[in-house]
Amino acid sequence: MSAGTADVDRKLLDAIERLGRALRAARQRIATDLGLTTLQIEIIDRLDHLGPLPVGQLARELDVSQPTASDAVAALERKLLLERRRSPDDGRITIAGLTDTGQASADRIRDGLRALRPRSDDSRALDRGTALEVLLQEILRLQEAGVITINRSCLSCRHYQPPADGNPAHCHLLDTRLETHELRVDCPDHATADPES
Repeated sequence: MSAGTADVDRKLLDAIERLGRALRAARQRIATDLGLTTLQIEIIDRLDHLGPLPVGQLARELDVSQPTASDAVAALERKLLLERRRSPDDGRITIAGLTDTGQASADRIRDGLRALRPRSDDSRALDRGTALEVLLQEILRLQEAGVITINRSCLSCRHYQPPADGNPAHCHLLDTRLETHELRVDCPDHATADPES
């Protein structure tokens, strides 16, 4: 690796870290306003995005232990922001879902994080798409290294065909080409690719 490449890698890591700090600070402000912890904010956000989930899956989603997730879920249940029920398929599994009050909190969280989203600017779509692809490649690398446990991005999906021979990437499930700015970070239709593929 050349010194120039190492310097760019360091700058990329520094930039990601700075963005992460901004996101953590924004979440902390919202959590304080709502009288919640940042973990509780993240749980509400995940349930808003993915719908009701087993507590064990919530723990994996947030990279925390199951007891830590269970404690946070119990606190949110006491605050009437979510409710737990037994899975109809397996009575040993507890599923957490937002109440109406919890959904109102999810809306406030989403509104509070809106300032972190970039303004729409079509002239920068290509640049943003390239940046997105680089970040998704890093997420995939960290998943393969065991640092990230859950990755539902296009690059780790068996339906994804990378660009080749001048052709753009393709999603076989949706049967559509994918420009870099169309890659998904968290696809609801994700199917984990075989390690050999």
